[in-house]
Amino acid sequence: MKKQIGIILFISMLVLAACSSESKEGEGSGEGSGKEEAVQESTESFDGSVEHVHGMGYVDADTLAYAAHSGIKLHKGGEWLESIHHKNDYMGFNIVDNGFYTSGHPGEGSDLPNPVGLQKGKVMEEGLSALAFEGESDFHAMGVGARNHAVYVLNEHANSEMEQGLYRSLDDGESWEKIAAENSGEKIFQIAVHPDDENRLALATASGIYMSEDGGKTFSRISEEGQGSGLHFTKNRLYYGLYTGTPAMFVYKWEDQSKEKIGLPEMNEDAVMYIAKNPEEKDTLAIFTIKGSSYTTSDNGDSWEQIIDEGQTK
Repeated sequence: MKKQIGIILFISMLVLAACSSESKEGEGSGEGSGKEEAVQESTESFDGSVEHVHGMGYVDADTLAYAAHSGIKLHKGGEWLESIHHKNDYMGFNIVDNGFYTSGHPGEGSDLPNPVGLQKGKVMEEGLSALAFEGESDFHAMGVGARNHAVYVLNEHANSEMEQGLYRSLDDGESWEKIAAENSGEKIFQIAVHPDDENRLALATASGIYMSEDGGKTFSRISEEGQGSGLHFTKNRLYYGLYTGTPAMFVYKWEDQSKEKIGLPEMNEDAVMYIAKNPEEKDTLAIFTIKGSSYTTSDNGDSWEQIIDEGQTK
């Protein structure tokens, strides 16, 4: 009974959060070299709370971005910054090799439509490019391949082109294909897409982690049964979180179907919500938790440094 209550609590927290909100192994997303001049001109110092996070990712090897309720917050070289652009409430948020894809709602003073639909931009640049469904849709569950830019979304409310269900676009939102998603689990919370293979994706659901190799036509569960979360692909691995009464994190290698458990920091009634892999540092990871804390590790989980404590930056 205690385990069941824990899972129900975890799912409830995840739903609330969602509604407020490689040539080398380990190569992931990134926005290029990121010149210091661009960073200085496009950011300002930040000291406060990072609330309602709906995605995170490494902009480059030294810069971790969080899509928060009041805009994009950055942890760079031990310092907290925030983007002077993009003061919006992003929901779906995916860092890719040349920027980010997002969905959500406009911030105060913004002239964006509400909801913003599917948009594309760069953290260090002001503008956004509208791709699809401006004023129509807000995609909470959205995955984008870091280099192939294949977009998969869970459409929860019918719009001008799509019914409810899972869809994908391989041309930056110009056309959409509904996918069958057979055996895709119960209640999808997160989607991740392989950086190069547009047909390989993973779903985090209330019943576990599911993977597809055929563009979402069929899925198979690769985890134990439990609440899945925190998906992140590298070239030949998938990182994921799983809650089965206690939090856990794993890395899965599909070539031989092997799994390795990664150590987590001490958590009190908490669990992994998002995972980001450093694009250049093999053993460097970051996690964000259901309770709003964030940690980084440079030794693949043997030790962790806390950089956000239940929403408050450190």
